[in-house]
Amino acid sequence: MFRTLRGIPLLGCLLGTLGCHGQSPAPPPIPKGDYGAIIRYLQARIPREMGRENVPGLSIALVNGQELIWARGFGMADKAQGVPVTANTAFRAGGISKLLTATAALQLVEQQRLSLDAPIQQTLREFHVRSRFHDDPAAADRAITLRRLLSHQSGLPSEHLRDLRSTFAMGQMPMRVSGVWLSSPPGAQVAYSNLGYSLVGAAIERSSGNAFEAQLQGSLLKPLEMNQSSFVGTGAQMSYRALGYEDGVASADAQVRDLAAGGLWASPKDLSRYVQMLFAHGLYKGNRVIGSASIDEMFTQQNTGNALDFDCQVGLGWFLAPCGDEPVAPGIRTYQHSGGGDDFAAQLSVLPDQQMAVVVMANDSNAEDLVASLATDTLRLMLQAQTGQAVCADDCQAPSHGLKLRHVPAAIDRKRLAGFYATAWGVFRIKDEPHQLSGELAGLSFELLRDDQGWLRAQKKIFGFWLKDLGDLGRVQLDVVKVQGRQMLTARTHGQRIAIGERIDPTPLPLAWADTIGTYQVLNTHEPDAPLSGISVRLEEGFLVIRGQLREEPLTDYILLPVDNAHAVLAGNGYGLGDTVSRQVNGLSASGYAFKRTNSPHNRLNF
Repeated sequence: MFRTLRGIPLLGCLLGTLGCHGQSPAPPPIPKGDYGAIIRYLQARIPREMGRENVPGLSIALVNGQELIWARGFGMADKAQGVPVTANTAFRAGGISKLLTATAALQLVEQQRLSLDAPIQQTLREFHVRSRFHDDPAAADRAITLRRLLSHQSGLPSEHLRDLRSTFAMGQMPMRVSGVWLSSPPGAQVAYSNLGYSLVGAAIERSSGNAFEAQLQGSLLKPLEMNQSSFVGTGAQMSYRALGYEDGVASADAQVRDLAAGGLWASPKDLSRYVQMLFAHGLYKGNRVIGSASIDEMFTQQNTGNALDFDCQVGLGWFLAPCGDEPVAPGIRTYQHSGGGDDFAAQLSVLPDQQMAVVVMANDSNAEDLVASLATDTLRLMLQAQTGQAVCADDCQAPSHGLKLRHVPAAIDRKRLAGFYATAWGVFRIKDEPHQLSGELAGLSFELLRDDQGWLRAQKKIFGFWLKDLGDLGRVQLDVVKVQGRQMLTARTHGQRIAIGERIDPTPLPLAWADTIGTYQVLNTHEPDAPLSGISVRLEEGFLVIRGQLREEPLTDYILLPVDNAHAVLAGNGYGLGDTVSRQVNGLSASGYAFKRTNSPHNRLNF
C-alpha cells in the first residue's frame, strides 16, 4: 500500500525517463566445457558495468550440480573504511529470504509440527481475518493455510506498514495484525505478501518452540555451512557485512521487522550451498537436510487454474517462470527469486533440469537491472559451456516489429481502451485524444499506437521527433482482455502474458466518502523511519484518488473504491491493491495507521 514495486523489467523502464539502458556488448563464443572463458568474460564485464551504474560492491557465485564453479567479490563493502567485497561478504538478501523460510517451514511439515493445508489459525490461535468475500467469518479464517501463505495466495495484504522498522518479537505479529481485512479471495490469485511470510515465521517459532533465528540456524544454516548467514543484526555488528548505498551515499542500516520475509544476510557463496542441497534432493555432503518429497512440493506449481495469474507460475517460495522477466532461453525451465530494498539488490536463478544456478548480490539501490541481466546472461553462457551451442532468448536479436509501422488506433480501440486502470504502480490513465490514445503512469507520458501486428505499443516524442526506442516499454505489447468479468490490462513481453492492471469504472460516490476529501497526517507513531507520514484524498473524473505522503515527498496515486459507508478498498488486484481503508471519527485508518484530518476543501486550503 502506498509504495511502488519493481517486479518486472517493464516497470523499471516505465518509471524511468526515457526507457532502459542499452545492453552490454555480446560475449565471446564459449567452447564446450570452458567455464574459464565465462569467468574471464565476467571479470572484465562486471567492473565495467559497476562503474557505469555507480554500484559500489557486487558478489557472484556460479553453481554446476554439486560444484561451486566460481565465487568472487568486486568493489567495496564499505567505501569509507576501504573494506573490499570478498566471496564471503554478506549482503541483505531481501525477498530471497523467503526461500529459506519456506524450506524451514517444510522441515516442520515433515516433522508433523505444521500442516500445509490446515488453517494457520490452528498454530496461531490469536490470529483471525475479516473478509468481504465470505459470509461466514470462520470460513475466512479456515481459508488461510500454510500452503497459501507460502505461495502468496492467502489473500492477505502485501504489507502491514505500521511499525515496519520496529524490533518487537516475531511472535507478537499474529496478535498485532489480527482482524486484518483480506485484500483478495484466498486461493484465487497470486498477490505477493510480505505480511504472509511474517506469519509463516511466527508459525515456525510457535511450532518449533525456538526463536526464528535459532531454528533457522539449527535446522538449515549450520547444516549447510552457511557461516556468513543469519536473520538477525545489522551490518554494523558484523564486520563481514556490506553497507548499503543509494546514489553513492552510504545508507542507515535499517532494522527489518519481517525477518522471515526479508531479513536474511547471506553471501552468494553461502547461498550456493543451499542450491547444491536442492540439486542433491535434500542432501548436503551426505547428510539429509530435508526430504526429497518436500523439495518436489516446493517446485510444484501451486496456482494452476488461477486465470488472473496468466503466465506466472508459483511454487512454495519460488517463482517457477520468469513472470515477465527475460527468460534464459526458449524451452528452458527457470526457477528464481529476486530481492531488493534497503539499498541492496539480489537474484538467485536456477535451471533445475541442467542443475545450474547463478547468485548475484549488490549493495546499491539502483542495481536491480544490473543484477538481473547479469544473472540471465551468465546462465546463458553456462548453458553454452554445457552444450557447446550458443543460447539466445526470444529477443536477443533487435526486434523486427513495433518501430516500422505505427497505425493510429481506430475509434473502436479508443472506446474500448480509454479509461482508468488500477496497477500496483499507481493509476495508469489511458486518454482518448484527437487521432490518438495517450498513456500516463508515474509522471511518464507517452502515445499508444498499433504496431504492424495490431498490438498497442508505447511511443514518445521529444521536441516533435519520435524516439528510436523506449527500451522494454517500447517492445511490450499491450492489450485489454476480459477475465472473470474483469477488464484486465495485460502486457505480452518475452513471449509471456502478464497482468499490469484492471480497468476501473466510476461508481456513484456515497456522501460519507465524498466528505473524506482532504489531507491527513499519521497519528501516534514514534517510528524513526516510518514509511508514511500522511495521506491525501481528492476527486478526479468521478474517482476518489488516494495518495500517500512520506515527509515532503508525494507517493503513488491509487483509486479508492467505497464498499460501504465505513470501508473502501484500493482498486485492482496485485501487490498493495485490494487493501482496506476505513473511516474513523475525524479521520481514516489503513495498514495499521490512524490518520487525522488536517484540512479539507471546506476550509479552503489547497492540498
